Amino acid sequence: MAGRHRKKKAPQWKLPAGIAAAVATALPASMWLTTAGSPDVEAASAALALQAPPVSSVTPPPSTSSTPPSSPAPPPSTTAAPPKPTTSTKAPAPVKKTVPAATASCSTSLAGTKPHVAQVGNHIKAKFGVTNIGGVAGRANASDHPSGLALDFMVDTATGNAIADYILANQKDFGVTYVIWRQRYNDGSGWDTMEDRGGATANHMDHVHVSFAKSAKVNVSC
Repeated sequence: MAGRHRKKKAPQWKLPAGIAAAVATALPASMWLTTAGSPDVEAASAALALQAPPVSSVTPPPSTSSTPPSSPAPPPSTTAAPPKPTTSTKAPAPVKKTVPAATASCSTSLAGTKPHVAQVGNHIKAKFGVTNIGGVAGRANASDHPSGLALDFMVDTATGNAIADYILANQKDFGVTYVIWRQRYNDGSGWDTMEDRGGATANHMDHVHVSFAKSAKVNVSC
């Protein structure tokens, strides 16, 4: 009866399998318990979740900077160098002096008048370009024309005014006694109005009348 109280041993193949199942169940649980409260693991998981997206390969647009492009360098100057001053000691040629032509004396012949009267008459003729000059002529009334001591310069008003003023300004040098022009008389003391003689020529409206002394020495050129 001794064999009735002996316990039966479990089969040897079942023990390892049961242990393996228990270990397999307990190992993940222990790992979960170990890592659940670890801040490093949680931070690592969050870092993986928040990884930055991959950098785009798109090429950025060109810069629109307002800096102007640099100016090209100026071309080299092509200006020729100034000529060197000469050091010649040769003396310059002397300048020839132009000798002015001698002034011609006025002719002593004009319309039959006296020589000194003709000289003044030719001087006035050349200076003012007068082409019509009266000299010796008969007159019904008192006049210096028959004796060759008077001249009549047939001119327009503007030229007559200039001639009358010029003669009176040189009255003494020309040997002039008086001037009649445009119905006025002047012996060097101012103009006096004359009586009306009835016509343009008689009133000296178209010519300057000049009377001269009987003898006078004049020095005029033409």
